[in-house]
Amino acid sequence: MTSHVRYRKDRVGLVDYDTQIKEVRCQLVDQLKVLDVQLEQKSQQLQDLTDYLRRRGEIESEYARSLEKLAERFTSRIKRLDIILWNQLQICPVESRDHSGLSESCSNFLIQPLTQCLEYTQRLAKKSKDICLQLQDGILKATVELQTAWRTYYQYHSDYVYAEGKLKEAEKQEEKQKQSAAKKLERLIEKVNGYTLMQYFRQGKVQDIYLKCSKARNEYILNLAAANATMKKYYFQDISTLIDCADAGYHLSLGQVMQAYLSSRWRTQQNLDTGLQQLQSTVAGLDQRQDRDGLLQDNYNTFCMPLRFPYQPHDGDQVSEVCAECEMRCELETRFTQIQTRLKAVAPETEEVMFIIYDNDLDPGSGLSQEGSTENLTLKPSMARRKANLQEVENIYIIVSLFFDDLMIYNFDLQLVNIQKLDIGWR
Repeated sequence: MTSHVRYRKDRVGLVDYDTQIKEVRCQLVDQLKVLDVQLEQKSQQLQDLTDYLRRRGEIESEYARSLEKLAERFTSRIKRLDIILWNQLQICPVESRDHSGLSESCSNFLIQPLTQCLEYTQRLAKKSKDICLQLQDGILKATVELQTAWRTYYQYHSDYVYAEGKLKEAEKQEEKQKQSAAKKLERLIEKVNGYTLMQYFRQGKVQDIYLKCSKARNEYILNLAAANATMKKYYFQDISTLIDCADAGYHLSLGQVMQAYLSSRWRTQQNLDTGLQQLQSTVAGLDQRQDRDGLLQDNYNTFCMPLRFPYQPHDGDQVSEVCAECEMRCELETRFTQIQTRLKAVAPETEEVMFIIYDNDLDPGSGLSQEGSTENLTLKPSMARRKANLQEVENIYIIVSLFFDDLMIYNFDLQLVNIQKLDIGWR
């Protein structure tokens, strides 16, 4: 048995069938209202889902066309050497086809089953409601018959109790007459005979009323059992069956439509994940030195070192190497010492600047986390301050890279070579 049925508490004293039947009528009316509300909710749900899928199909179609136009716009302009954008352009057509297929699925294949489901749901609900009305009419008919049999039984039983009381009163009168004095014997015999005839008459009447009362009681008990059986069958079986009939095919159709929608979405998501993984691999393979070497290799003639400047002596001068007297040697050694001291001072400063450059707080992309969150933006300096710091770091980086590092080392090597040459010359 289902657990949705609750028996009402037994009433103390006589059963007021009129009140109970009135409550049953109100309950049956409320049941029809609940079924109507349930149908309205299911219909609204199907209609909303249909509208959502139709609008989703339109949006997916617009998005697919936009992706296709975007890919066509840049495909003719971008060379394959631009790996990141080229991979994006390769993803766009696939993503466009996926969204176009999802649009077709939402606009056509999924809406039609929902429309059919709405039609037969309303049709089955109407039939179930008609059957429910018939069953409720049967319950009301059984309660009316029960009420009629109950009243008839009460009426006959009241008559029987009254007649039985009269009969007992006559029997008491007869006993009193039998105990009278002997001198009134003749008159007593006449009265006794009269009471005896009346007693027989009353006994026959009581028996007749008792028979009618028994028939009325039996009819009442049978109608009571029939009414209770009808109520039990309706509440424990018929209601659940009617609801199941009204919902037949609803959950199955809705589940199939949503499963098809999920399949389309999963397929689109899988293709998108594949493209994103390829793009991630490309991003992970970015190498500044490799790009620099590739640029120099592709433009070798532009960036190749020109021929060395030849030594052109003046008017027969045959000396082609650096040479100096003792005074010049001291000057060169002093210059070498100054350059070496300067390099030792510049090296820590260069390391500190490079550390600042790679600090995350001054990284232009540090404001965006890997997950795309912008919560940490409030913890970073203001945009103007970040821009000023970034420009300062760029200037320092260029100066350090071009002047303090390469130029100083180059000068150091040059002076060292010159001093070594001087040593050779003096020897």
